[in-house]
Amino acid sequence: MNISRRSVLLGGISIPLLAVAGRSVAATAAARLPNPLMVIVSGVDAGADTGKLGAVANAFSSATLPIAMTIDMAGDPSNIPDYNSGLANWIRQSVEMAPDAIEFGVHAATIAADDPYLQARQAGEMQAAFSHMINAFERYKAKAVITALTLTTNQPLQSLQDAASMRSAGIRTVIRLAGAQDDKVGSLPSDGGYWTSSTGLVNTFASARTSATSGNGTLALTAPDTLAQNIMALAASNDPIVVEIPFAALAGLSVVDAAGYAAGVAKAVLAATATGAVRVLAPQKLYAQSRDTARRYIVVRVDDLRVDMDTDPSHMAFVRGLIEAGYPVTDAIIPAPKTGMLSADERCKAYLRSMSAERRFDIAGHGWRHTPSELLGNSFEKDVDLIRNCMSEIYRTTGKLPMTYIPPNDDFDDNTLDAIAGAGTPMFAAEKGDLRWFNGLDKRGILHVSNTVKFESAWTGDIPYFSEEQLFDYLGADNDAVFCIHPDTANTPEKKKVILDSFARMSSEPGTTLVNFAEYYRAVCPAMPQADRIRQARADVSVKDWRRPDPQQPDADVLKADAELAWTYFDWGAKNFNGMAPATAWVEFGRSTGYPFTTMWDIGSNILAAVSAHRLGIIDQTAFEKMTNRILAFLGQGDFSFARVKLPNTERRLSSKGGERDGFDSADAGRLLVALKILDSYTAGAFPVFKLVQHWSFGPVLKDGEMHVVSDTGRISSVQENSYAGYAGRGYSLWGEAIAPVFTTPDPSNDMDAALATIAEVQRRGRIATEPHVTEEIELGASPHGRLIADILYAAQMKRFQDTGILTCVSESAMAGPPYFTYQGYQLTDDGGIFPVDTLKTSAPDKAAKLSDSLRLVNSKGAYLWLAARPGDYAQKLVDYVRERAKMKGMGFSAGVSERTGKRIEVSDINTNGIILESVAYILGGRKPLISRAEA
Repeated sequence: MNISRRSVLLGGISIPLLAVAGRSVAATAAARLPNPLMVIVSGVDAGADTGKLGAVANAFSSATLPIAMTIDMAGDPSNIPDYNSGLANWIRQSVEMAPDAIEFGVHAATIAADDPYLQARQAGEMQAAFSHMINAFERYKAKAVITALTLTTNQPLQSLQDAASMRSAGIRTVIRLAGAQDDKVGSLPSDGGYWTSSTGLVNTFASARTSATSGNGTLALTAPDTLAQNIMALAASNDPIVVEIPFAALAGLSVVDAAGYAAGVAKAVLAATATGAVRVLAPQKLYAQSRDTARRYIVVRVDDLRVDMDTDPSHMAFVRGLIEAGYPVTDAIIPAPKTGMLSADERCKAYLRSMSAERRFDIAGHGWRHTPSELLGNSFEKDVDLIRNCMSEIYRTTGKLPMTYIPPNDDFDDNTLDAIAGAGTPMFAAEKGDLRWFNGLDKRGILHVSNTVKFESAWTGDIPYFSEEQLFDYLGADNDAVFCIHPDTANTPEKKKVILDSFARMSSEPGTTLVNFAEYYRAVCPAMPQADRIRQARADVSVKDWRRPDPQQPDADVLKADAELAWTYFDWGAKNFNGMAPATAWVEFGRSTGYPFTTMWDIGSNILAAVSAHRLGIIDQTAFEKMTNRILAFLGQGDFSFARVKLPNTERRLSSKGGERDGFDSADAGRLLVALKILDSYTAGAFPVFKLVQHWSFGPVLKDGEMHVVSDTGRISSVQENSYAGYAGRGYSLWGEAIAPVFTTPDPSNDMDAALATIAEVQRRGRIATEPHVTEEIELGASPHGRLIADILYAAQMKRFQDTGILTCVSESAMAGPPYFTYQGYQLTDDGGIFPVDTLKTSAPDKAAKLSDSLRLVNSKGAYLWLAARPGDYAQKLVDYVRERAKMKGMGFSAGVSERTGKRIEVSDINTNGIILESVAYILGGRKPLISRAEA
């Protein structure tokens, strides 16, 4: 583990690392300044008596002692003070009357588990609520906003990098208060200490000896004289001293008594300062004194590279000048204004190629066309198109995917943020808006960096600028911020001077570091492996690989020919198996032969193949009716009896030879029900589908809404957590059956917390594959959980191809020989995933594992599913490969192409060819689900 050295908190003296036991050790040299002492009034809640608060604060301000006061902003939302609360009003008044007397921060009794994402989320939520509560909008039109820079907690340190990610929300110091919880890690020094994380956030440890309750909320208040003695004892060390008054400990005191106690504590602190042993300051002042660099970050953002011959040359020259002067820059690009496309402009392309070689040059998306209100009032789908178009055009032009999206004119809404999350973009920068989310990770997993300062004081007339002093008032001294420049408004020598002077001043300020957005992200966000995996998958699928489908469909004839070939399987099957297609077929002794059985899943594929072939004009109405009637008649016979009701049987024979496999498979039946509903909808009820479904009774196998399978002996078991359950469950729901939620997590589409929980649940459940998750998309429309799973899988397949050069497309598949059927999928792991090959039954798993490489396929139906649902470069590669190598004359497509040999396996099957027909019908039908969303 890479452990940073302790911060130099004591006037620049280097301090050794904490001892193994967690206690601080003496400095190797005397401190240059007296020992720092901080007075903290902690854990003020929404119901606090503001009169008592004022009396306590006045006791210290009267003694000219600065304090910090931390507000409880975690836990139950109803207990968090809002803007109009009495506490919020008192805080804003205090800031207005004496801005330097109290540093206001946040308090959380406990910090989230030692996970960077969860801790960043907690800090982001607290910061958002705090910023909204404390900032009066009118005042901060011209003044720096206030954010929480200090957090107090009763949570002991959980690891050496604990809370490091809270720096992403602007938190600089976490003060670990004494007592309240057991120190299970054994890292807390009893007499104080501190530790600097990889992001520069400092964990500071308070001693119980200087707590007003000795670290135990049940004890009586510590006498001020005792505190004075303990302060002097601790002053002999080189560690910061934290004098803490938990506000809850004053609950039993009157306002007068609370003020008296606070005055006694203030007197004890003054006595210590009079000896020269300590100096009193607020936590952020101490943090600022300790760091010559990276105390706060200013992002340099240059807006509006817009493919315009009039403005681009000066913009490019300006950015080059900054880079050559050693400044970092994020160049905000408008890729498709009215003047043309970025990818078609040779001048812009040459500029971006040359600048990309510069270490401190970064790019951001800044709208699609940058029209007024481009992102306001749109549907989610329209915002997805606008944002994906922007990021994809920039990526395909530069080969670099922007990490940041900046909405045109700072206009955005919730749909905008949802679409940004869907594109896998990690950062968002706008204006202050409603004084929330200046810094911090929101529930979508987006890091907001929106404390933006612009030179323009108005957007009218000649666009006047703020003066340098006004800008720096707006910027403040502590907050991270974004410095936004529009080169095309710097149209006078005076304006250019303001910009250049401001840069020089910022870069010379101690503790201020200029960065671009990418550098900022790396500085304040430690790795968040699981969230990063989801973001990367979304970016890979939705932006990097994606290509907008051509509405003219130039490959329509080729796809139609593929569908016609796939239909030959069903045509051959119907002629040879009494109107039904068999599960699998192969060539034996020069003749096509088939496995004369079919499952309910297979029959579902047969139905949807017929619907798709009819939609595509491959078969006429007579042929469609003939096949449909034969299938429905077949389904009306040979039921499986269980618990005195009729159910679709597990497997049915298509000939008079051989026995059937009795039982009930809920996943197969679910697929059948999906197909029957699509058939009924497509034909407007022309066939007796409803009557057929009504003669089955699913109650006994849907206990409490959970799906079950039944063996041939009547043994019943739940399969609610099967990877097919989400899709199959929708089949039952289509016919009015009540199905319990398959996933325990909320919709993960716009909620990274839910997405992480979903991925953990999927990992626990087992393998995922192209089917049924992508099948679900083209038949019914994507479910939120299914879409996330599909994105993760598609991205993993692409990555394996990029890493190994092996085209990867996994799904269940028939095989040409033993083991005759395999489940080829992807197993999520904590650090990525693997691509196992499973068989239905194996008594020798080690032997099966050794055989897996010889069994691996590029799955034919999976390739067409991906082209349908994720039109992009990789899906096209898959289909081109299958089209070239997997055709079987008169029998449709082979189930797949061997990864090892590059040759097709000599078996075709009903599901491969049915899914290819469905996929082509979906593509040529405008990529609309086979059933309307209203019905699904």
